[in-house]
Amino acid sequence: MQKKTFPKYLSFANYVADVVSIELLRNYKSHKISFNKKKEISNQVVTKTDKKIEKTVRELIKLEFPDHNILGEEYRNYNKKSDYTWIIDPIDGTKAYITGLPVFTFLLALKFKSKFILGLVDQPVLKERYWNNDNNKAFLNNTQIQVRKCSKLSLAVGAITDPKMFKNFDNINKNIFNNLNFIRWGTDALGYMRLSEGNLDVVIERNIKIWDIAAIIPIIKASGGVITTWDNKKPGINDTIIACSSKKIHRILVNTLQKYI
Repeated sequence: MQKKTFPKYLSFANYVADVVSIELLRNYKSHKISFNKKKEISNQVVTKTDKKIEKTVRELIKLEFPDHNILGEEYRNYNKKSDYTWIIDPIDGTKAYITGLPVFTFLLALKFKSKFILGLVDQPVLKERYWNNDNNKAFLNNTQIQVRKCSKLSLAVGAITDPKMFKNFDNINKNIFNNLNFIRWGTDALGYMRLSEGNLDVVIERNIKIWDIAAIIPIIKASGGVITTWDNKKPGINDTIIACSSKKIHRILVNTLQKYI
């Protein structure tokens, strides 16, 4: 990737997020939101807003970058055999969106070959937008953010979306979760962002798809955090994910978590 092209991609991602935020706010806390359970994933739901947003984003990408690939949660891959792939999660935290809880986000990422080079995470209700630049720095709106360096597991604060993610929850709860300071449940992608700005230290999840974390990966790394699978491989190799504010905490957790894959 030519470095001079990055500002163009970042500017476009912000424009897309502005467009999406209008739609998200229009339907936020609406009692008329209809939803269905996804057939392939029984504990997940989808709304018309999810699909409308992804269609809109796909159209905008095709207009601006017609030769780029597109991967999204709701529709088939758009493969132009490009080195560039845009990855969309129209609403991460659809259940939160349906119930009027402002922890849902819009996620947009750009991948160049095998590297996630740009991530944008937007929460329009709170007016919080996270992103990274091409100089390995992460931002909340226009303020640079960094993780806090927690070195003790007993002091670490965690965030996890749903205990139903874990098929062996009892064992993991006993051997890992109970050893943390405390866990905040039900945070979706916003939990990772709170880690990136230094409010918590650990996010542990599984049953993750690439659109769930593509935008998160470059932001976590640019803020000084660590993000891998439970067995310390690149995110996306399997369906597990762990993000930590320090290498020491990450090493401790990987040593235990890899037993439960």
